[in-house]
Amino acid sequence: MTSTTVFDARIFDGNHVVPATALRFTGDRITALGGRSIAEPGDDLVDAGGATLLPGLIDAHVHLLPGAAHQALTFGVTTELDMFSLPETVTRLKDQAAAEPGLADVRSAGVGATAPGGHPSLMYPGIPYATGPDQAEQFVRDRVAEGTDYLKIIYDRGAKLPFPMPRLDRDTMAALVGAGRAHGLRVDVHVSAVSGLADAVAAGAHGIQHLPSDEELPPELAARMAGLGVTVTPTLGVFENLMGRRGGATLAGDPHLRPYLSEHWRQTLAFDPSVWGDPDGPGYDAVLGNLRRLVDAGVELLAGTDVPNPGTAHGVSLHRELELLVEGGLTPERALTAATAGPSVHYGLDDRGVLAEGRRADLLLVDGDPTADVTHTRRIRTVWRGGVAHDRAAFGGSAEERELIDGLAAQLAKVTAAFSENPPGWQQPAER
Repeated sequence: MTSTTVFDARIFDGNHVVPATALRFTGDRITALGGRSIAEPGDDLVDAGGATLLPGLIDAHVHLLPGAAHQALTFGVTTELDMFSLPETVTRLKDQAAAEPGLADVRSAGVGATAPGGHPSLMYPGIPYATGPDQAEQFVRDRVAEGTDYLKIIYDRGAKLPFPMPRLDRDTMAALVGAGRAHGLRVDVHVSAVSGLADAVAAGAHGIQHLPSDEELPPELAARMAGLGVTVTPTLGVFENLMGRRGGATLAGDPHLRPYLSEHWRQTLAFDPSVWGDPDGPGYDAVLGNLRRLVDAGVELLAGTDVPNPGTAHGVSLHRELELLVEGGLTPERALTAATAGPSVHYGLDDRGVLAEGRRADLLLVDGDPTADVTHTRRIRTVWRGGVAHDRAAFGGSAEERELIDGLAAQLAKVTAAFSENPPGWQQPAER
């Protein structure tokens, strides 16, 4: 079995920079950290030349399509945590990841709980629903039978949404949280308003997906979340794109990323989705303000992108998310933890996310020092998944890329068709 030693590296272990300057792995497992002397005869030697070695990145909020996990690995994301996808898509990608190292590993909530006709039904017609508290237990049982890794609940109470749509009521949301916890699942709740966030915390949610901007987050609520250990995955990149800051475009133009982005993905990242937003709604400063309140209270943040929303792409958008977390008040080290050790702890991924003996050799070697300037994660030299070095040039122009592009086009066609048919519970937005 082949062994590799990476030496003369700055090593960030997922939580801190450690004194070790070399890491050895055999097969798919890390076997030692220390100095160059840990290398053994016959090892493949990689001279890092002072570059930084860190765990492979974990994106804590994505939506899967075939091909997505291949794209993710190209940009150093070795694990994707899916927050709403069809079981057949999840099963396919999990099977592929188990059989070949050329794509990111996958965990998933499968089909999340939402009201009939509620968000995101347009993207996934025919999904099962929970219509009342009495259906919560069966809904969760069915998801467990499908192999879900954790539970996702869509709860938009109190939010001003651009389109009127059905929503879960508070009692049904709380029953779903309780049922998920009873089955030993981590429970994440999608929220859009501070009132909905407060309800989810009161119900016992482990994590909050997205960040309300409708009003200021009360300090006592943030403090309670910190005390309970509730995590927040704010998905800042989606907010900034919708609110006109066009962070995706900065990725498309980055010289460290651009060579691995086809023209299609450059256009995808550069697309301005703010035309879909509410011009009278809160701006990005409101999002940033609530983020900083969470940081000040000590709430743990996790890095997630909500790809493939407009202006985002798998893998590459996590690098922008790290930059935005630092803008919101995290140190670069804490931002890196939000994409490595943090998700590994909270999603039960105890074989990855930290560089330690016995852990998976999911590794990212980057030039520079991302613990001082987090944008240095973009300066990727080598990605290893399970100890296998990834060919970063393989995705562009591949069948996997074509499948992902076609899948996104098909999803857009579904939404367009649904709007044209005026499905129950939905209304076209008023003319402005």
